[in-house]
Amino acid sequence: MRLTAKVLGVFGDARVIAKGEAAGLKLMARGADPNFVRGTYEPPIQQAIAANLAPGDVFFDIGANIGFFSLIAARRVGPRGQVYAFEPVPRNAEAAAESARLSGFDTVRVFAEAAGATTGRGQLLLADHIGGAALASSGAPPDMSGRLEVSIVAIDDAIGQRGLRPPSLVKIDVEGAEIDVLGGMTETLRRHRPKVIYEVDDATREGLDRKARKIAELLTAAGYALKPLPASYENWEWQVGHVFAQPMSAYELS
Repeated sequence: MRLTAKVLGVFGDARVIAKGEAAGLKLMARGADPNFVRGTYEPPIQQAIAANLAPGDVFFDIGANIGFFSLIAARRVGPRGQVYAFEPVPRNAEAAAESARLSGFDTVRVFAEAAGATTGRGQLLLADHIGGAALASSGAPPDMSGRLEVSIVAIDDAIGQRGLRPPSLVKIDVEGAEIDVLGGMTETLRRHRPKVIYEVDDATREGLDRKARKIAELLTAAGYALKPLPASYENWEWQVGHVFAQPMSAYELS
């Protein structure tokens, strides 16, 4: 079965995104948050990606889901740029690849695998929520619906062994595995100094703050300045925060 037919069987017809930074692009979105197609999904992240990418840049979408942010990035970086999307849930990865094709972007390359601290294999815990799957090392999602063995790659290895272009901007949304992802890209942070946008979430504010402190310690030690982004969600029982990390100059570090 061809990829297109397989994806259509799972997601249905492509939808045109109504507004936002991805307005007019096509997305395979059945079963996903309807705000993707409306173009209203996480506006601060949309804006941060658009504002921090230029033609020819390289974007790493780690935890790409169905590829909504990859489309925004592909539009911004243009034909001389590159987008690498990492998404371990097979049907999400297929949708991301098909959305890029339907939107006319041949600069998007999708890897159906998770990013982590080391390259190898691991258990992915699936969730009813389309973007809620998590590596077993991060704990089970509250709506766990199954498990799947998946490939895991450290970003340092992906760049060094596969010849990927180093990132200008990295987005990380990995349901609790942020420390693992960052631990697998320490050389990338040191050598290439990409900007980073990441999500932290938890059932409680205390849990979110605990995770946020660990990530902040790692990034500040690597010479990054952190800035919270405006809230994407209001009055949610589940706690979600987003942070923009920018590398500091040698002068600022001295």
